[in-house]
Amino acid sequence: MQRGSSKGSARRAAALIAISCVVLLASPARAHHSYAMYDGSIYKVFTGVMVRVVPNAAHFEMHFVPLNEERTALVRDEKGEPLVWVVQMESAAQAFEHGITRESFPQGAVISMGVHPRRDGKPAGDRGDSGLFQCPKGKVPAAGKHCDSVEGSQSFGPGVLPPDGPVTKAKTE
Repeated sequence: MQRGSSKGSARRAAALIAISCVVLLASPARAHHSYAMYDGSIYKVFTGVMVRVVPNAAHFEMHFVPLNEERTALVRDEKGEPLVWVVQMESAAQAFEHGITRESFPQGAVISMGVHPRRDGKPAGDRGDSGLFQCPKGKVPAAGKHCDSVEGSQSFGPGVLPPDGPVTKAKTE
């Protein structure tokens, strides 16, 4: 009887060791990023001043402060502080292919892009398929215009600036 009990204990110990090995040797789960927080049915088009670029491996982030419609001042929050928007973009590898780097978007650069805003109203969003444009150093667009209208502006990657408002699908006929 002890012999059978010993075999059962050995089996349980072997099973426990096997499970432990599987758990310890398994590759860590990859975080899944959801885009559900962004409203993909609309674009808000911004022209703003770069604060910083965060080149995360999964996606680039651009932090910028929008300019007012007259293009004469930064947009500020209720406390009078510059209102920083955080925009999630493509992967770092894709961004690099499009010429988007920390060096190509230094602090103070003026940029324009469309953003799918967060559903909760926080100043953040996703770039989606919007074009990304940078004004020449020292220049800003005319009132109500964006960097794509400024002579000498640079486009990064494919795409154009979408219209501000609901996303419209191109007609295929």
